[in-house]
Amino acid sequence: MILSTNIRLKRIFPIVSLYMFFSNVLPMRIGELSYVYLLKKEENTAGTKSFASLIIGALADILVLIFAMLLVGCYLINYLIDRTRTILTYVKFYPNYEYKLIYIIVILTISFTIFIILLFIKRRKLTNQSPLSKGILKLKIKISQVINEIRSVKLDKRFSIIVLLSFLIILFRFLTQWYIVDCLDLAIGIWEFSFAILFSVLFSLIPIHGPAGIGTVEAPYVLSLVYLEVPKNDAITSAFILHILVMLFSVILGVYGIFNLKIFKKQNLSNVQN
Repeated sequence: MILSTNIRLKRIFPIVSLYMFFSNVLPMRIGELSYVYLLKKEENTAGTKSFASLIIGALADILVLIFAMLLVGCYLINYLIDRTRTILTYVKFYPNYEYKLIYIIVILTISFTIFIILLFIKRRKLTNQSPLSKGILKLKIKISQVINEIRSVKLDKRFSIIVLLSFLIILFRFLTQWYIVDCLDLAIGIWEFSFAILFSVLFSLIPIHGPAGIGTVEAPYVLSLVYLEVPKNDAITSAFILHILVMLFSVILGVYGIFNLKIFKKQNLSNVQN
């Protein structure tokens, strides 16, 4: 954990293993909440502390991903510009698609604005005794506590180590996935693969995943490769193979986490009885 705590690493690892399993299996990124739940259940850690730790860990990952995306983007910049010009030229020949996209964006923006206004008006009408008002107040307090936990983190050696570990984990995952794709002998270069992987990971931050990420994980990866003129069949093949391997790895982690926590509970129970 990034925030100060007395929990040992061997107790954190099975919890993180289960968290990774749930985050890959449950839809809409609901699995992120499993980290908070497991720490509260197994180690009696305050939800605000574990949630703040989760946020800081995610920010460290995002910093590494953005740096990597800039690096890859610098290498592919000329090619990306040429591809963008080609696509924009295509759009000019089919203006209806452009107008439809504008209409959709405008409608969504107006709808969201109206929703916010109605929510604000309704909130103004709520009394302090309203259950919903009390719930909102409680939520504000929790958010304030999480912010205070985040502010307590110092940009010191410990934080630098966390960022470095995040970089090494992402690098190991990338090299493993690239090795698999390279062994498949597909028409995918390492720079195209790097761009697609980074884009799909950044896209995954949006909470729109389906169960086990089926379809929603492959889509940004495949679209990125097709955008870079990689054959569609090769892009789809590599996407599904990588997804299957990630799910198998997640299941292994989940099984390990469950058995490890059960063994620890049995050991504690026997120690209490003795």
